[in-house]
Amino acid sequence: MSDAPAFEFFHLVTKDGVAVLTIDRPPVNALSRELYESLGKVIDHIEATPAIRVVVLACKPEARAWIGGGDLKEFLSFTSETRRARHDYVEGVTDRFYRLSCPTIAAVTKPAIGGGMVFASFCDIIVAADTAFFSMPEVDRSLTGGAGSYFNRLNLPVSFIREMILTGRRIGAAELRQVGFLNHVLPEDEVLPKALELAAMIAAKSSAAVRAIKESANLIDEIGWQKGRDAAHEVSASRLVDGPDYKEAISAFLERRRPSFNH
Repeated sequence: MSDAPAFEFFHLVTKDGVAVLTIDRPPVNALSRELYESLGKVIDHIEATPAIRVVVLACKPEARAWIGGGDLKEFLSFTSETRRARHDYVEGVTDRFYRLSCPTIAAVTKPAIGGGMVFASFCDIIVAADTAFFSMPEVDRSLTGGAGSYFNRLNLPVSFIREMILTGRRIGAAELRQVGFLNHVLPEDEVLPKALELAAMIAAKSSAAVRAIKESANLIDEIGWQKGRDAAHEVSASRLVDGPDYKEAISAFLERRRPSFNH
């Protein structure tokens, strides 16, 4: 077993070709600018370490969320231009995670919200706890969340995606397993062991073949969904950030009150 260099907000431990990447930004693992910067360094390390053949993305047992979405406290100061700049930076990091040359497995033991659900979708395999839920609540924060573009590439039913992004409702693991989003749904204490079992199976294969398959599969994925995502994020920057409901939606969430929108 080998420990990687220290990374802010992440722990990376590798054994027999399998790296367990544990996100650690209490209490809900919110995705701040600093966390994305740290993740970029983690990705650099993984890509520079051929001994890492599979990555398992996990959270600490005491975390309140697997990944709790964007850090909304950062959003209140945005202008259209700073919103665009953040999207460009964040998408650059998340695209690098999606395009990791080695396979990734999400071990989702806690809620995956907004960007958390997106990160799960970027993994090649998803193992989730039967107690976990997922959601895309951007509609309640006056955001687009990419308008579901991340999930179109997974061939989920369009009607299901539209309901998810327009209502922002919480969706249980069992329902997502039924529509094909999740590979396995298990009791929470069995999630990481199952993810590690799958990772060990992959790590035992030809690394060259596995990386070639991953690259080829990603190429097939990317033919159509990226343009839709970029267009949706442009709507966020050009129409929502300076609109009447943007700061009210985020402030209401942070202040734990019902928002007052200009319908």
